[in-house]
Amino acid sequence: MAERPASHAQLAARSRGVWQLTFVKNVLRRGLVWTTVGKPAALFLLPLPLLLAIFAALVSGDVARLGLAGGALAAFWGSGVLALRGVLNEARYLLGEHLDPPAVPLKQLSAIPTSLGAGLAATAGGYDAAGVVVFGALAALGHLLFFGRDPQPQHIRVAVVEGVDCAAVTLQLKQAYGRLRGIDGAARVIAIPEFRERLSRITDIARGVLGEIERDPADAARARRFLNLYLDSAERVTVEYARTHTRGRNQPLEQDFRQLLVEMESTFAEQHRRLVDHEQLLLDSEIEVLHARLVREGPG
Repeated sequence: MAERPASHAQLAARSRGVWQLTFVKNVLRRGLVWTTVGKPAALFLLPLPLLLAIFAALVSGDVARLGLAGGALAAFWGSGVLALRGVLNEARYLLGEHLDPPAVPLKQLSAIPTSLGAGLAATAGGYDAAGVVVFGALAALGHLLFFGRDPQPQHIRVAVVEGVDCAAVTLQLKQAYGRLRGIDGAARVIAIPEFRERLSRITDIARGVLGEIERDPADAARARRFLNLYLDSAERVTVEYARTHTRGRNQPLEQDFRQLLVEMESTFAEQHRRLVDHEQLLLDSEIEVLHARLVREGPG
């Protein structure tokens, strides 16, 4: 019998589901990003007293001091723009939206204009060369400590195996690592420590699975459902729970999610064990059952 076409209500429900998942990822991204946007904001707000120096130099007609103070303010604000772009790119990478980290380490590079701005401000304040150097060096060091390093590339070293498309396996692994970063990003906004700890263990086990595939890319064929189906479902359910959890505590929902996490951890661990032991028996059936449950009983 031919399949009945989806009704308008069903299509609308599917559209809402897609929209909600996109909205959730945006909310999670904002939740992760806004915790770090405050850092670049400091580079815009803290130098504001330089405006007083600029105004005083204008009133007094001190062109040299005006240029130094104005240059310092421009340097600090330029550093803020670079740092802001750096933290936004980092957040997108950590949430799995980008497979590779930012190519240019903007957070670290923005230390240069910060150092320049501090040096110019010190010069405008009448410090000698030694004082200017000290202020510039301290500003650069403080900047690097405050913002930290830019995310480093995920070093994926797929062993060369005859008959295996290493480029395709590498792409699969990049996508899988991106999904794990998405789970980590969602876990950060979940308030229940137990769930964060369970999700951390789950992603640690999953990274072990991916490491086994790197060492023996032939395992990618045996772990295809894990890579292509299960990790995607695990990320979706975690993101959905993180969204639902923001509405307040819900004991039945928490218990359902707790049970899902227990089964997820068990399945991840079993997949890892079988890959390590080079067992031929696939986990397709177990993953299919758990995937069906995730789809059917996932939060929300």
